[in-house]
Amino acid sequence: MSAVKFTEDELQNIRAIQEEYSMIGIQLVQLKLARKSSEEYLAALEQEEQRIVEQIEGISTKEKQLTEALNEKYGIGSLDMTTGEFTPNS
Repeated sequence: MSAVKFTEDELQNIRAIQEEYSMIGIQLVQLKLARKSSEEYLAALEQEEQRIVEQIEGISTKEKQLTEALNEKYGIGSLDMTTGEFTPNS
């Protein structure tokens, strides 16, 4: 069989499809890179969240210890933070 020459329209259609594949490939790579970056950012956020939760737990422990110490010293009552006056429960 002898060689056949494609028409310019057919060649243009082939080139257009090849270009579409190329563009889609680039978009896919960009998407994967963005996803990887997002996953790394999410992991960093989760670590920061865990650090903050640990700080909250530490503060809560300090508060509990201080409350227990003050209750032992002064008994149970209420404190006016503005004046610093403690009123024991009767």
